[in-house]
Amino acid sequence: MMRRGRNPRNLARRGAVVIALPRGLHRENGMSVALYIVAEREIEGFEPFVNGKALGHVSETAMRRLCEEAGVTQLMDYCSVSNEDLEQFLDDEEELPDDLPEETWFEPAMGLRSVRGLMGLLRAKPAALRDGAAVLADLEEFEKVLMRLQQEHVRFHVAVDF
Repeated sequence: MMRRGRNPRNLARRGAVVIALPRGLHRENGMSVALYIVAEREIEGFEPFVNGKALGHVSETAMRRLCEEAGVTQLMDYCSVSNEDLEQFLDDEEELPDDLPEETWFEPAMGLRSVRGLMGLLRAKPAALRDGAAVLADLEEFEKVLMRLQQEHVRFHVAVDF
């Protein structure tokens, strides 16, 4: 699910509909961007809330560098969106192409590998990011949610709130 925002030209396909954050959408423009987790189904009594704002403000270049150094998949590679949410995101006069892929779901173990790899790197090199402590806190929240999803056998994807 995507929330707010109005630039459908920033959508890219990589086996799923994936949101590519526009250049300069980060903190310097004063825009609030956050990554969050969408569960494939609800778990009674569990809210998969994560802050995700610090992660949303890490530049694409910095995140790519960190993920390469940690040897893990980037969190945005787990991003997907339903056609219904995409329709809400687009302007009323825009139509969705007929050949859009289905919403893609991922096993929590995949996300946990990425999250834990990044956490390990940031713990070993706290100065690797300007806001490393805040990013680490977001990653810890992601880890808790993904661990619960794994226990419940519920798949996930990442989404962007902006």
